[in-house]
Amino acid sequence: ARPRGGGPPAAARRAALQRNLALIERETQRCSTIVKNLLDFARERPMQPRALDPRAPLDEALSLVENQLKTHGIAIERDLAAVPEVVADFGQLRQAFVNIAFNACEAMGDAGRLRVTTRAADESVEVVIEDTGPGIPADRLSKIFDPFFTTKEKGTGLGLSVVYGIVERHGGTIAVDSEVGRGTAFTIRLPTSAAAAAAEAPAA
Repeated sequence: ARPRGGGPPAAARRAALQRNLALIERETQRCSTIVKNLLDFARERPMQPRALDPRAPLDEALSLVENQLKTHGIAIERDLAAVPEVVADFGQLRQAFVNIAFNACEAMGDAGRLRVTTRAADESVEVVIEDTGPGIPADRLSKIFDPFFTTKEKGTGLGLSVVYGIVERHGGTIAVDSEVGRGTAFTIRLPTSAAAAAAEAPAA
């Protein structure tokens, strides 16, 4: 309460006002982030597909997140075997890989290992991104690609939904395997350019 005479608010009142203003600022920033991510999620950017080595956007994505991983004491292991080309939008694939890597970084905290593997599988290429984080409980595993589902205090729940949409637009699939206390592995499977061309060819 104000002292008589209309003087400045008491110290306790001033401190409460500062806390409330700080809370409003944080929540405003959070809302701004949610809106930005929602617009990114909803925006259907035209695909710019071309034949490419999927290791190129993957390597660039790892370069973008490498400093943050190192800051948190997380090591990157690369096992990028030569694989066939895929027909893909370079920027969208890079975004998908960045989102998964950031998600893994947040899950692991201040220590861990991110292992990235590429391999050929039938008429597809697989990119596997594994972390040594806490894992995902079974009751949450089926929800992680749902828009707005998140277990993070400051999360928006759009990161993995964006990944799912990108992979789907490329005619691929994404699977997740997780064990509580041991980590999580995301496997993205994309059709090779030869398989994609064969699927689009008219029947004889």
